[in-house]
Amino acid sequence: MSVSAARQRRAIRVALAATVVAVAALPVGGVLAWNQLLDSRASTTVAVESLSIPETPAALVAALGAGGQLSHVWVATLDASGVGGTVVLLPIGAATEQAPVDAASTDGSATTSTPAERLAEVYARDGMGGLANEVQGLLDVSFVSVGALTRTELINVFAPLGGVDVLLDRPVVSVAVDGTPTQLAGPGEQSFAIDRVVDILIARRPNEKESDRFARHREVWNGVVKRVGAGVELAPEVDTTPAGLADASNFMRRVLGGAMQVWQLSAAPVLDKTLNPKRIDMYSLDRAEVVMVFASVAPSALSGADLPVSVMIDSPFNDPIVSRAAVQRLLDAGIGVAVIAEVTSSATTVAGDDVTSAITEALGDSFGTLQTTSWDAPVSGVAARITLGSQFAALARDDSQ
Repeated sequence: MSVSAARQRRAIRVALAATVVAVAALPVGGVLAWNQLLDSRASTTVAVESLSIPETPAALVAALGAGGQLSHVWVATLDASGVGGTVVLLPIGAATEQAPVDAASTDGSATTSTPAERLAEVYARDGMGGLANEVQGLLDVSFVSVGALTRTELINVFAPLGGVDVLLDRPVVSVAVDGTPTQLAGPGEQSFAIDRVVDILIARRPNEKESDRFARHREVWNGVVKRVGAGVELAPEVDTTPAGLADASNFMRRVLGGAMQVWQLSAAPVLDKTLNPKRIDMYSLDRAEVVMVFASVAPSALSGADLPVSVMIDSPFNDPIVSRAAVQRLLDAGIGVAVIAEVTSSATTVAGDDVTSAITEALGDSFGTLQTTSWDAPVSGVAARITLGSQFAALARDDSQ
């Protein structure tokens, strides 16, 4: 079975939506990860005055384990400088997008949806092409490169690191195709050679919940980030031209060539009986978080999710709760988020040309009182700018309690 026509059309739309882009946004999470993404040069190299969007290409990378099964998947994004970047971790059990079935529900009042699939099952059936189509639609991100890397290929990519320190919360056991279990590591912080690091990253056991592997994946990548530091020296064979971005292994070597960071997307078990009737190990992503993360680290790859307009947000608050609340309210109103930047302000305002009245009406009172101001330096592809004030910050923090 091939991917659905609806998903194919959406993948095509994502690939063609180069004019609907984003620059900087803020993910939900702890203070450490928040500050790491604020330090991303993808966020800071674009000033409003420059009226430009940096090139921050993205690659989808699948790590294959025993028997060629999908064991781990991530999106790598390249910093605008051409080296370094961000690795965003996805669950292989993430639920695919849902398309309405062309039939009414039993009471005739509405259409129904087909059961969701896990990304792992999509890869097993449709290969890397099918997986890429699904992830493009799920994240609204386009990729310049997609690649499924074997154990040997992963070892070659990470070889320049020499070794990595990893803190594990539990033993790691790998099971071979013939069912033979092997303990790869015990709990605690240890230094591992690269081949063992890769084995830990791709280890899977039958019937093991993916949520039990989330912490392991994050800690392996945290160790990689620490080892990379300011970046490893690029080998002479690494292609630093635009053409080199088409190869996933080469793309990853360039990410390792500069300072990098990692972000693991939130994932909640899918308990809905319609979407997950067999109660398989499936997870849903937080849409607002996805938009914010990729708007921060892959501005030129984010598509805008079929929304008619996108705005930029200016925020004086170094607070993920406030920023996420703003993004969520805008998405709920059918408005895309293109840019989030740090400014100094006390009032919540909206600035733009012909769309400010429509935006204000769509938002209602969700942002509190919105004052209209002029926008002297508009950004290409962005319809308006919303500046967050202290009233909105207080509203957002109260709602989060």
